[in-house]
Amino acid sequence: GYPYTYTDLCRYLTELENDPKKKDKVRRRTLCQTEAGNNCDMLIITTYPSDAETLKFKKGIVLTARVHPGESGSSYMIKGVIDFLTGPTLPAKILRDNFVFKIVPMLNPDGVLNGNSRCSLAMVDLNRCWIEPSKQIHPTIYHTKSMIKKFQEDRDILLYCDFHGHSRKKNVFMYGCSNPKGTDVPKEKLFPCLLSHNCSIFSFQDSCFLIQKSKESTARVVMWKELSIINSYTIEASFCGADFGKFAEFHFNIEMLESIGHEFCKTIYDFCDPDQINIRRAMEELEMLIPKELENDENDSNGDSDFSGDEEGKGKKPKKGKKKIKKDADKYKESAPIVTVT
Repeated sequence: GYPYTYTDLCRYLTELENDPKKKDKVRRRTLCQTEAGNNCDMLIITTYPSDAETLKFKKGIVLTARVHPGESGSSYMIKGVIDFLTGPTLPAKILRDNFVFKIVPMLNPDGVLNGNSRCSLAMVDLNRCWIEPSKQIHPTIYHTKSMIKKFQEDRDILLYCDFHGHSRKKNVFMYGCSNPKGTDVPKEKLFPCLLSHNCSIFSFQDSCFLIQKSKESTARVVMWKELSIINSYTIEASFCGADFGKFAEFHFNIEMLESIGHEFCKTIYDFCDPDQINIRRAMEELEMLIPKELENDENDSNGDSDFSGDEEGKGKKPKKGKKKIKKDADKYKESAPIVTVT
């Protein structure tokens, strides 16, 4: 992947703080110190200033990235999210007016600084310790989970997403959580379905919503199971590229990775648009896809972000005849209605 260092992040966050057009939209906080004494930064993005009465009606969204140091593409995706949310567009303003975003752009600074591929300085996969993180051994996970719990006391959290890279599968796709063998369209699949409309390299077909036992201690499962956040996801961008559409057989570049972050934000906007036209369309598509998606989930043994799960998928034949859900190219316009979150 394209390198993205801890120094790159610190420089970017400093530029955000000093940008006269952006500094009033974001607050930078030190979430905690790592094992090696490095800062783990957190950003809070919303409309400032906001009085207490206004703030209490805003829902929360929590995003994290770079828990695995080798997955540098996740840093570019989360940068795309931050760039969009602090940008001048009407949809960005609507999102800031209606939500409080808390973003931890690098969960494993020590691993990044020391050139690790997967682990922290304690040789621990930090995405396997969310059930009971140690304050001493897993400080960034401990403090992130504590932050989310406290955040949840103040407001409803609409969505949690952890940004990753994947070395074996192609495309951009999601892992979510849902109860198996459900007959109704699960709400958990709505956001990924909408994202497939907005992002030309996102594959809903490659997304999976079952919970393997080996993944029960990952961020997305703990947020769903323990904190009852229905829309809890891992988003994965291939180290390679896409295998469908106009970018088939091309590697993802930095611009494409950052654009995923932009489209992710546009999808949050669509997800909460009171017009609900796109929601109804997605629900209809999902109703038609349910039998096929259940079969795909049962057959998909690829785990979150490489290793463990991926070894189980070796020898598995690639899917053929992949079709992307039809993209609604012009539905996202400057004249979009103001979102009312209820």
